[in-house]
Amino acid sequence: MKSPHARKPSRPKPSQITKALPSDDVKRSTEDDYKVLLQCLPNSTVWYREHLRRTFDHIFSDQHEPRVTFPARVRGRGRRRFTTDKYRTGRSIITRNPWMGEGLALMDGDPDVVAIAPYPITLRYLTRSSGFKVTWEDHIPDLAFLRRDGSVGFVDFLHDLDVRLGDDGGRDLSLSLKEDVGATYEVMWATDILQQPRFFNRNLLHANRPRKGEVDLTATERSILQQPLPMTIDELSASLPYNVLVERFVDEPRSSAEPVADVQAVFSSCLRLAYLGKVEFDMSKPISTSSTVSRRA
Repeated sequence: MKSPHARKPSRPKPSQITKALPSDDVKRSTEDDYKVLLQCLPNSTVWYREHLRRTFDHIFSDQHEPRVTFPARVRGRGRRRFTTDKYRTGRSIITRNPWMGEGLALMDGDPDVVAIAPYPITLRYLTRSSGFKVTWEDHIPDLAFLRRDGSVGFVDFLHDLDVRLGDDGGRDLSLSLKEDVGATYEVMWATDILQQPRFFNRNLLHANRPRKGEVDLTATERSILQQPLPMTIDELSASLPYNVLVERFVDEPRSSAEPVADVQAVFSSCLRLAYLGKVEFDMSKPISTSSTVSRRA
């Protein structure tokens, strides 16, 4: 029987929670090393940057497993599936709430975002409690995203009346990520998600995203890139020989293909090219046939 006066084992210090990783790229750490992103490490060591690099590489790889899962019996409670090729595991994303579904379409329609990962990792950060005591807090964000320039960001999609993070949690988390790991964090509220014309434009790009099995660039898209941009979509439609989409059954000859009504191939191709980051529009205005298509720098 243990003595009641026995000394209790001390809890590990924050800097000891995540162990150092070997410097050899051939050696890989266990899955547990990618479950918590530890911040505020004193005297950043050589392995610290390597741990961040490997952690971010794992988050956006096809081996990533979400830190939050939903049993099948509760998936119908305001949740839905979202599919995008930017989630590199090839699986669909189950949204935590309806606003997350709208926010995912917003992020997927952003040409600057090249990869996303739902419920990516536990963010451990320092915050001040109501008694002015500094404590560690853990939070799993809704989404991590990788920008085209290589920077990483985390985002939560919340209703304007949601108090999940408290009054200061979002501010403390954003400050911790920015100073310690060079990542960004933001809370995207419902009013921000529905802001026009961004919501309309990005949903339009999301709806015209390339599907699996499609060729990288169609003949129309290659012709658009060969034009002397910038040009409006109307000007491109007038200058290109083909502005029609035809369809046929697989077992039918090509001569039997018929045009699809109310489909402008050039307009759809411009949207696909914008999604792929080949061209860009003026996103401060709703995208239409009078929009100017410019070559992306």
